[in-house]
Amino acid sequence: MTRDELLALFPDNTSGDISAADLRSAVGELYDAAHTATQAYAYRWSTASPPGAGRVTMTWALGVQTLHLSETSDDGLAFPFGLSGSAAVIVLSTAAGQKLILSVTGAASDFGTYRDVPANVTQVTGTVPANNDAVTVSLAVRQ
Repeated sequence: MTRDELLALFPDNTSGDISAADLRSAVGELYDAAHTATQAYAYRWSTASPPGAGRVTMTWALGVQTLHLSETSDDGLAFPFGLSGSAAVIVLSTAAGQKLILSVTGAASDFGTYRDVPANVTQVTGTVPANNDAVTVSLAVRQ
C-alpha cells in the first residue's frame, strides 16, 4: 500500500468517517512495512534455461512456477538464498513497466551457478522481456 493509499483511509474526521476496518488495515500495513527487509539486485533477462551468470528466467505467467536465478547478479552481488517460504516475496521488474510478483513457496534447489526457486506468481504486468533486457530482482523478506 502506498503512503497516499494509507492516508486515504483517514479522511478528515469531522463526521466520524474513520472506521475500525480502516484502522485495522492501516495498523497492519504499518506493521508489515516495519518488519520487512527489502533489497534490489540488477539482473538480465534470459531466454535460456539454465540461466548464465547475472541472468534470470521463468515462465511469464500466473500460477505455480520455478524461478531460475543465477547465484550472482549482473554486477556480481550474491543473491541471498535460504529464504523462508511464505515470508519472502520477489518482484521482477523492468524500466519499461513489465513486472512479475511472486511468493516464494519453498527452499531453492542448488545447481552450482544458479538456483531454482519454487514460487507462485500472483501478478503479471506486460509481456515477457526481450533476451538480455535489464531486470531488477527485488526481494522482500518479513522478519
